Amino acid sequence: MYLFIKTICIILLCLSSSLKAQDNSEKTLDRYNKLLNYIPKSLEKDTIYNPEIRISEVAFNTIITTRLHYRLKHFAKFTPKEIAWMDEKVEKLAIALHAEGKYILMGQSGGYKGCSGENSMETIHLNTIKITYLNFCHGCTDGHYDEDFIEIFNTKMYQLLQIKRPDYTTRRYFGTFKGKGEHRSKIELTLTDERVFRLKIKKKNTIEYSEGIWENQNDTLILNSKRIGSTDTSLANADWIALDRVEFRLKYRLNRSKLVMLAPNKWKLKKVL
Repeated sequence: MYLFIKTICIILLCLSSSLKAQDNSEKTLDRYNKLLNYIPKSLEKDTIYNPEIRISEVAFNTIITTRLHYRLKHFAKFTPKEIAWMDEKVEKLAIALHAEGKYILMGQSGGYKGCSGENSMETIHLNTIKITYLNFCHGCTDGHYDEDFIEIFNTKMYQLLQIKRPDYTTRRYFGTFKGKGEHRSKIELTLTDERVFRLKIKKKNTIEYSEGIWENQNDTLILNSKRIGSTDTSLANADWIALDRVEFRLKYRLNRSKLVMLAPNKWKLKKVL
């Protein structure tokens, strides 16, 4: 029975994950498949028999095999101990990939709209870190099979990368905010989807500037300037401002966003882009 379920899962996974050559270049297809089947060195000898775990002899040492066997919990009646064992295997896979410099996050798309190979793998940047984003394709009824696997893997990878995980409000921060009022109209704050901020304050005889990493905790924005050296090009024709956990409160209403600095200046910035 277990072998039958496993065979069915393999077929479903192959159908939902396969990349069509006509939708993508052979180079991208090759990179995608190699990454799915890559075995980190620390997991080359991953199988240790445990009589209390029915699938302990299965290797959870690649993205494709771990994803496949984790899906089995939706078809087989595993014990809480077995599920906890599989959860740990997913985390260990994230740890092993991170240790080798393979920074990966995962998501999924599909449903009735379908999906193409072009969106299966892309490079993104968060906090100036280069990350490979894998986007699994699913049909109309099988998307929930990967949700727990993706959640556990991404949570561990965000933790290892020391990146604040996005929440339901994060996208509302993307864009450019400008100061409100005559005296603050020269303030401009840009927040990118790569979690980088750039702050520019135009004054009569100079420009004050800062850039660094931003994160949010629900409706609170936190800015931390990067460390700069004497040769940093950010300082060209500008005076540097060092920001250390400067906080703003996001106020959002009817697609209109504004930021209010909590301290010390209490700037009010309105989203313009």
